[in-house]
Amino acid sequence: MTTDLLTTNPETLAPLRDVERLLARQMKALQGPGSAPVQRARMANLVIFCNSLEQAGRINAQLPEIEAVHPARALLVIGEPGHEEREVTARVTVRPLLMAGGRAHALVEQVTLHAGGAAVERLPFAVRALLIGDLPTNLWWAAPQPPPLAGPLLHDLSENAQQIMYDSLGWEHPVRGVAATASWLERIERAGAGGQWRVASDLNWRRLKYWRRLLTQSLDPASAPGAAESVSEVTVEHGPHAVVQAWELGAWVSRRLGWRLHGGKVHDGVEIAWCFSTSQGPRFVRVRRLEQGPPEVRRIRLACTLEGRPAALNFVVEEGGRRLAIQLEGVEGAPRTMTVPALSAAELIGRQLSDRERDPAFRESMAVAQGMAQSLL
Repeated sequence: MTTDLLTTNPETLAPLRDVERLLARQMKALQGPGSAPVQRARMANLVIFCNSLEQAGRINAQLPEIEAVHPARALLVIGEPGHEEREVTARVTVRPLLMAGGRAHALVEQVTLHAGGAAVERLPFAVRALLIGDLPTNLWWAAPQPPPLAGPLLHDLSENAQQIMYDSLGWEHPVRGVAATASWLERIERAGAGGQWRVASDLNWRRLKYWRRLLTQSLDPASAPGAAESVSEVTVEHGPHAVVQAWELGAWVSRRLGWRLHGGKVHDGVEIAWCFSTSQGPRFVRVRRLEQGPPEVRRIRLACTLEGRPAALNFVVEEGGRRLAIQLEGVEGAPRTMTVPALSAAELIGRQLSDRERDPAFRESMAVAQGMAQSLL
């Protein structure tokens, strides 16, 4: 493989009917004369939908890192229905798959489809023509509107998908989005073409992986006898735009503790509080927005009883997000910590592409979250 493979290959505008031919031509050009054949790296089809050029530019910059984790034929689909009419156009590019040490092992393909106005409705037809039939298909819904509120476009794009990924971080209407999501999850996973397997995944849920692990360990009877049964209030603090992430975590905790939702209320636009009922009396979940900070969960406080005294377990972020720590309140005890692997946004997405198993805890937590949302409407 020649060093020419490491050069940046400009995108080439192509009629839809010529996309495959031009991809093959770029492959040949990057191979170089007299070189050994190059491999195409593609474990799946990755269809990415966004509704603005600005967002598409950010995703385009992430794609090489995503492909290093999970190589795929990438179809970057830009649909701008609120703009003037623009027929579907295609741009093709082939670039080296760079692995550890910067060495190129193979080539990856990308096709960028763009349409505006009423022509956006024709994008799913263009996508179907470019899918590799014997590979699994992932749809990454990168547009900011919640998938349940996206309309027929998402339905058409996901027709052949085994996984639909979305990110609830920064949803403009979180209450409406969460209220609709649980029913949509059940419907979308049942409605795969020909009864095929299909799963929907929220990247926000994946971000909570280590929070959930640490909470599970901390509430284990062997670690803190009686703590889980005595929890009376859960407070989740989050940075701007991370309300759904905090909401999902609060729903997961209440489900694990066996609480039954009674009602909810928004306080001053910065806190949402829900009351739950148990055999021991009322219990509460509070989701509170911090004025500043990164868009993520920053602290969880579980008010409970430890060693027969009123106490609390505080779970906090330390060292710039590289570590989670448990700090005891009301009783003596050494802090406990858990190291959190540093994952970029692209690595997070790349790992989710390889994970197409349904997560019962996610589905059940979203059902609780749906009830919490409906109590606010």
